[in-house]
Amino acid sequence: MTRLKKHTLDSAPAGSRPLLQSSIDGFGWIPWQSAYMAESPALLSAYQFAHDAFGSCSLNEEERAVVWITTGVLNQCDYTVQAHSWIAERKGVDAAVIEALVSQPDTLPPRLAALYRFTRQVVLAQGQIPSEAVSALLAAGYSQQNMLDVILGVAQKTMSTLLNSIAQTDVEPQFQSVATQ
Repeated sequence: MTRLKKHTLDSAPAGSRPLLQSSIDGFGWIPWQSAYMAESPALLSAYQFAHDAFGSCSLNEEERAVVWITTGVLNQCDYTVQAHSWIAERKGVDAAVIEALVSQPDTLPPRLAALYRFTRQVVLAQGQIPSEAVSALLAAGYSQQNMLDVILGVAQKTMSTLLNSIAQTDVEPQFQSVATQ
């Protein structure tokens, strides 16, 4: 059963068309997640804004991958895991780190493991992050700004993982990744 329409530039609501065009400009195609999200120009706009903000936050590429992939794994979103593994590979994140995030987070290097554990706490928080989780992240050398940027990344990915659960978004061939197959 199709729950949402997978929009194109022609079928999308007017408010989503420039946002879908920005996906074409950035990726070369409209990711299927965005095609479904286009039904709500407000959601697509908020998602893209949060994505851009998280992409320029205080966390580096590897750390952003930890937040994105961890959120995808915990929210059981194959699309997020595949897409962000593909993106991480293209951005130079070590394949061993990607593989660890997907299947063996206990093997992450200590600093990334601390970020993984904090991200896990944020994803599972239900609005309350334990003070021990905050203390552990700060003790691992992350800043208060890093901590708040994790919240931004988890919020951004939660928008898409919820959408993908409704749309049952398939992973397009462009995002297939050796690290997660």
